[in-house]
Order: sequence, then C-alpha cells, then structure tokens
Amino acid sequence: MSEISTVETGGQPEEQRRRKGRPVIAVGLALLAVGGIGAAATSAAWTDNVFFSAQAQAATFDLQGSLDGTTWKQSDNKGAIELVVPAAQLANMLPGETRTINLYVKNLGSVSAALTSSVEWAAGSTFTTNPTASVTGLAATLSPSTGSAPTDQFQLTVTAPADWAATNQGKTGTIIVTVAGTATA
Repeated sequence: MSEISTVETGGQPEEQRRRKGRPVIAVGLALLAVGGIGAAATSAAWTDNVFFSAQAQAATFDLQGSLDGTTWKQSDNKGAIELVVPAAQLANMLPGETRTINLYVKNLGSVSAALTSSVEWAAGSTFTTNPTASVTGLAATLSPSTGSAPTDQFQLTVTAPADWAATNQGKTGTIIVTVAGTATA
C-alpha cells in the first residue's frame, strides 16, 4: 500500500499547502513593490527649486582720433588711414629743425582704455636719414565715456638731424603714428 505522507495542517497534504502559499507570497511581494514605488513617489513630492537669472552684457570699446579735437574718425585700418596730417605741417624741414603737431584721441567705450603709442616710417621713404619722430604727452589711460567722451591731446614731434646730409633735399617719407588701446576694468 502506498502511503501519501500528510502532515497535519488542517487536513491538507503538504504539496497542496505549498501551492496555496505561492499566491500569498506573490501577492505579498507585489504589495511590497507597490509600497516601495509609493514610497518613492511620496519622497519625490519633497523637492524644492530656486532659480536665478542674470543678464550679461559685453563692454563696448571704441577709440577715435582727431586732428583738431572737433572732427572725430575711426581711422582703424593701417592700409587706409583717415587721419592724415596736412603735408604743409611737415613741409620744407631744415637740418636741426623740430616741428610739433597736436593730435587727439577719444574713448567712446564703456570701459577704461590703457593707451600706448608707436611711431614708424612707412615703406617707401626716400630720405637717406629719416628725421626722428616720437609721441609725447599721451595719457596712460582714458576713462570710459560717461556723458561726453573723455579725450586726450598729445603731440607728434618730428626733428631733422642737425647734420642732415644735403642728399635729403626734396626727399619725402610718411610717418605712421599708432595709438593702441587695451580695454581695462
């Protein structure tokens, strides 16, 4: 006689009891999963944000030059210089003679300008010895434009050598003055 072993658990065999327990375990796991999702959804409700906005704007930077302190030009292309000193101001120079020409620079930007200058002779000078040329009196900085634009008057000084050779008679050359500005806070 074959015996089916039954453990007394309310009169049901052990195998049937296991089959009935599986759905209970599955339901229990499902409830835990739903409870976990619910807990996660509940914790997500405890968030907060703070937002800030700030508009940024670049500075403006604009230097202009003038020969008379009244009429201003960009003249920012070395190949097409707009500020040309009238030839008469440096015509008929003699040995040892010095000529001084007033020039002007203006800062139309929104920040200060640190200024430097350089003077050079353009290619094609026919002098055998070029006169010396230098800039004096240029401000180190120009404040930004507030109301009327800050300006600076400075001088171009040209001096022919005292022993300038006679071979320079009738010769010519072009001086290029550069005022360079660097924007500063």
